Amino acid sequence: MTESPPRNIKKLALPPDLIPFAHQLISAVRTESIAGVKALLEAGAPAWFQDEELGWSCLHYAAEKRNPQLLQTLIKGGAVWNAVDKWGQTAGEICLSLGDQEGWEMIRNEGIRTEMLHHILSAPSSSEDHIALRAEDDTSSGDNIAFLASKLTWETGEDGRERVIDADGNGVMMGWEEPLMEEHVRLMPDGENHSVLNIGYGLGIVRTVTTVLIQVDRLFQARKPVHHTIVEAHPQVLQHMRDTGVYDWPGVRVLEGRWQDWFAPEKLGEVIGATPDASGFTAVFMDTFAEGYEDLKSFFEVLPDILDSEEGVFSFWNGLGATNPTIYAVASSLAELHIEDVGLSVVWHDVPIPDSLREEVWKGVRRRYWDLPGYRLPTARLSLM
Repeated sequence: MTESPPRNIKKLALPPDLIPFAHQLISAVRTESIAGVKALLEAGAPAWFQDEELGWSCLHYAAEKRNPQLLQTLIKGGAVWNAVDKWGQTAGEICLSLGDQEGWEMIRNEGIRTEMLHHILSAPSSSEDHIALRAEDDTSSGDNIAFLASKLTWETGEDGRERVIDADGNGVMMGWEEPLMEEHVRLMPDGENHSVLNIGYGLGIVRTVTTVLIQVDRLFQARKPVHHTIVEAHPQVLQHMRDTGVYDWPGVRVLEGRWQDWFAPEKLGEVIGATPDASGFTAVFMDTFAEGYEDLKSFFEVLPDILDSEEGVFSFWNGLGATNPTIYAVASSLAELHIEDVGLSVVWHDVPIPDSLREEVWKGVRRRYWDLPGYRLPTARLSLM
């Protein structure tokens, strides 16, 4: 799963001579003095500064005022759209709490503009995720290589649902996801010559004869595809797949290793060649863990070469910044723009998931990877010329 909690903006050392300007800027915002705000910004007041008491930036205080001119002035003056306070809330959430749709859309649009500009200007080899869709630590949740080397545990949470926990206590997959996986599969093509590609087995472990953690490959397999390729790299999961007979499922081919290796240009012919008439896959789903947005974006670029041109549908687990509604909206829009860049059109399906907010779901889990009442499920097809 590509996801991350909202980030805190890195604390920058504020030169002593700018400290008065920073506090004066917040004071001007709180009194809604547009002229004062403009003058302070022109004098070099840092629009990114966050106070110690609440962790609020000037953009948070402006959002509280429901003053669009004030918001626009600060955005033009360099305010940071995704700075989070002590509770992990951006200025966008302040707008949402006040029912200020106009203000929220201004902040969201600035986020989309900023992130698109970053990706346009960044070198292709850059590994930094500007939107911070990667966990900011060295645990297995924050690094795919560390995750692949980590030990996984399958257990039942206090809510009675199965879940998978990594060696650092982070949730990898949890039972409340089942309806979302079912909806992903339902929206994929079905029928004769149906061919599936799934990146990431989904960690669906059978713990007893009667207890199964539902995962996407079992759901795909129930549709009896003529071909079904699974790409999986975690050795513990691969061993489970051998032990439970996944390798013997009808039409199944397991590609062991990371997708980045299998989808290198020199191997694409081998991957696609097994599909009917080597025409590509009619259903492609991606659900990896501890990968950043740049990894997902790189996979987008492969899609035109592997999707069936007539029936092919692509979808992915959309956990992009899914502990914060503003970051989630910006990240989803960014993904849509990048998918369209490679020649596909995207449709979004809104799925409510109230169970994900129940506290007992997350007891004993170090990091939440979801904290929203709704899920934006993407499906994408090659655009018709």
